[in-house]
Parts: sequence; C-alpha cells; structure tokens
Amino acid sequence: GYCKFNNGEAFANYRAPEEFAARNLDEQIDVFSFGNNLYGMMTGLWNFYDTDDDDKVQTKIIDGEIPFIDPRYRERSLADRTLVDLMKRCWVYDPAERISIFEAVDILKKAVEDNRKEEAVREKE
Repeated sequence: GYCKFNNGEAFANYRAPEEFAARNLDEQIDVFSFGNNLYGMMTGLWNFYDTDDDDKVQTKIIDGEIPFIDPRYRERSLADRTLVDLMKRCWVYDPAERISIFEAVDILKKAVEDNRKEEAVREKE
C-alpha cells in the first residue's frame, strides 16, 4: 500500500485540504495536486492567482474553495471540457470521495481515444 505520512500544517498553493490538518495522509493529496497542475497547464495561471498571500490561499483551500475556471473552457473543445471535469474531480474536498489517480489516467486515455475518433471524422469531411 501507499506510505502513510503526516505533513502537519503547511503553507503552499498546491496543498490538499487534508494536509492542513494534523492527520495521516495518503496518495489522494497527490491527486488534488494533479488537479492543480492540470489547471496551471490549461490556464497558464497559478491556482488562486488573485492573491500572493499564503494565509488567504490556505483559508480558501480549507474552506473548500476551488480555483476559478472560466466557463468558456467547457465550450472550446472535448479536450478542454474533459480537463475541466477532471480537475473538479481531483479537487473533491473529501479524499475518500476524490477520484483515484488510476481513474484519472483512464479518463485521460479515453479522452485521447475520443479525440482521435473526432479527428478521423473531421478528416473524412
């Protein structure tokens, strides 16, 4: 199994909510951070880019707030819509309810497959 550990209280924009509580952690903190990485790649922004104050970011994360995602991303393409949905599933507050990294990989694999099918259809047109 995954190595259980405890980070205690810490400051960082990419922390999962459970990292701010003094309790045992598991791989779900990495899934939360994966959502943050997807956000950065998609938007070119830090999560909670509206503040540089670590205390404010920590409070937002502890309160269950997620970074702003422009709703237009959902309308741009299948890939963008899939990434938005995946980010939100990575950011589920309760780690027991959060998507696993294996589920995230399956979603990404399916998105690549669906995108290839869409491209093949467009090429035939």
